[in-house]
Amino acid sequence: MKNLLLVGGLSLLWGQSLRVLSEEGEPLRDILVRLEPIGGEKRRLLVRSDSLGGVQVPAGRYRIRIEAEGFVPFSQEIGVPASEPIRLMRPSYQLSENVITGSYAPIQELRSLYPVRVLTGERLQAQGALYLTQDLITELNTRLAQDPNLGTFATLQGLGGEHVKVLLDGVPVLGRVNGSIDLSQLPLSEVERVEIVEGPMSVLYGTDAMGGVINLITRTSRCEWEGRARFQYEGVGVYDAGFFLAGGPAKHRLSLSAGRYYFDGWDENPTRPRAQLWRPREQYNFLLSYQLRPSDRFRLRFQAPVGNETFFNLKEPTITPRRIYALDEYYYTRRALPMTDMTYHFSPKLRLDQQAAFLSYRRIRNVVYKDLVTLKETLVPIEGQQDTTQEYQLWGRGGVSYAGESFSFQVGHEVQHTIVTGGRIRNGRAEMGDYALWGTGEWNINSQWAIRPGFRWAYNTRYRAPFLPALHLRWSISPSLTWRIGYSRGFRAPSLREQFLYLVFTNHNIQGNPNLRPEHSHHIHTNLTWSYARPSYLWRVRLSAFYNDVRDIIQLVVVNPMTLFTTYFNIQRFRTLGIQPRIELRTSAVSAWVGATFTEYRGQRWGWEAAAQASYQWRGVTFSAFFKYQGQTPIFLGEENGEVTWRWIGGFPWLDISVSRLLWGERLGVTLGMRNVFGITSVQANLAGGVHAGEGFSSPVGMGRYPFVRIEYHLRKGQL
Repeated sequence: MKNLLLVGGLSLLWGQSLRVLSEEGEPLRDILVRLEPIGGEKRRLLVRSDSLGGVQVPAGRYRIRIEAEGFVPFSQEIGVPASEPIRLMRPSYQLSENVITGSYAPIQELRSLYPVRVLTGERLQAQGALYLTQDLITELNTRLAQDPNLGTFATLQGLGGEHVKVLLDGVPVLGRVNGSIDLSQLPLSEVERVEIVEGPMSVLYGTDAMGGVINLITRTSRCEWEGRARFQYEGVGVYDAGFFLAGGPAKHRLSLSAGRYYFDGWDENPTRPRAQLWRPREQYNFLLSYQLRPSDRFRLRFQAPVGNETFFNLKEPTITPRRIYALDEYYYTRRALPMTDMTYHFSPKLRLDQQAAFLSYRRIRNVVYKDLVTLKETLVPIEGQQDTTQEYQLWGRGGVSYAGESFSFQVGHEVQHTIVTGGRIRNGRAEMGDYALWGTGEWNINSQWAIRPGFRWAYNTRYRAPFLPALHLRWSISPSLTWRIGYSRGFRAPSLREQFLYLVFTNHNIQGNPNLRPEHSHHIHTNLTWSYARPSYLWRVRLSAFYNDVRDIIQLVVVNPMTLFTTYFNIQRFRTLGIQPRIELRTSAVSAWVGATFTEYRGQRWGWEAAAQASYQWRGVTFSAFFKYQGQTPIFLGEENGEVTWRWIGGFPWLDISVSRLLWGERLGVTLGMRNVFGITSVQANLAGGVHAGEGFSSPVGMGRYPFVRIEYHLRKGQL
């Protein structure tokens, strides 16, 4: 840049002119210091501090500006040589969360070139979230599709759940229902934080990541040993309990967690004990983890998350003069994700990472004849009523990362081979492989400019995968103003179910389409962030925008309403355009933000939403509120001729409030709250034409207003 001077080794001739220290008096090395001479010489200086925090510049008077991670920006006129060192103050608030999704190493969210949102563990606990759905319902740019029978699915930037990849510690979660991962089957009890990356991440995470990535990151014990026990009750008949144990030396760490969740079912009509709108379900979850760390350079971890759910679809009783019975449906979901990950540091800057997993998912459907007098159950011997679908995936991902001061890169591979079997798969079995090489690089051109290109080359056993490029740019216009822009190309191969599903029995005739074309997309996002930081408070204003252009998007289409024949088709291109303003305030006692999202769908319809969240700490008590108003949302259904029909779901407000406190030396945590304060149960909707659409004109949203209480007891000893 013009009139910019970088002072190097010759500056030693000037001697140590000033020092930069933390408020505790520790020297801060490699800190970038900007100096602008006052009067006389007008050349600006950019100098980095040495190992003792020293900075060498010619004598004179300067306007000085210093920014460092974890410290409040320093700005002042100062004379050099300085008689006193500069002490950088730590803020009374947390500046931002570190993120790892899509990064070479943990970095502050503002420095990430991707649009990342972080749901912290404190936020998850304050909202009393047992499952991610209870948090996402008040998040911007996220819409939940809630089906009392199929589960709860998330959409990002107007793209459905089939375009959202869900990860657990970076490993993909297997088992999509109707194309999406049911988020109500993934507990948050041992999740430390959730990172959400909006927009295509196909370059790094492959197919299914066209709309974004949701990464659930589990806790890591940092004590010699610790134990936790929890219990949570919610007023609609939810009981959740579990425990966590971890211990061992730093070289050998073992942890075990387990939990049980039970929901008794709920219906707006309290006299209906069966066929409730929200069906009962019971879940057992286990997580066993072992970590070997013989040195700071090498770490090996084994994890075995296991989930077991039973979903009870109870029906209305049939009463005859001789018997009273019902034809009930039980759905059993078994999910296991045994995984291993290894990290080896060749040097402080060069690292090898490798992950591998054998993922399994099993879904069993049983239809039983239940005698409501004797309670005896008998399987119904009719074709199509009993079914078991199994899915297996062999997955591996790894790469080499180099993190330098101005240049970083990462190159790696990903292997994914999936097999689906069962009576609802044509010919009983289908498989598909996807093998990829990928790479990204990040170049900090100077203190203001950073650029990150990326690519992915893949071979798919059923479809020709295109070369996927990506390019992201960050410009620090000033110490308080940052602009980011990025382009990504996305790709999604049709899933095996979309190709080979065969669901043909009473009242169902849904078949896959092996002639589907893969989806392709182009995505652009931009973000302008202004921050105003002082030791006691921080103001931050963001203005974001995004654009998605998806070609050959796949949708389920009713071909013949008389025979109910339904299949998947590629329909016309689908576009979304969005704008999102947001204002945030942080102090030592207050954390609050307010924002909105305006989204245009297909260049035809607009949807909007507004949200606000706030927490206030007073004498050890934390008060929290989570609000969102979801405006009317357009829904587009494909027709056989490629045309698109417009439908909609009405808008509604949602508010959760809570109060929490730590007691007994922070060993006992208690949270009391009220969920769905406005008591919303359903909203008006026009979904006629959908495969699972009901005959009414409403869409279920919630289970009314109800309280919850959470109690957690935590013991720990030592610090690793």
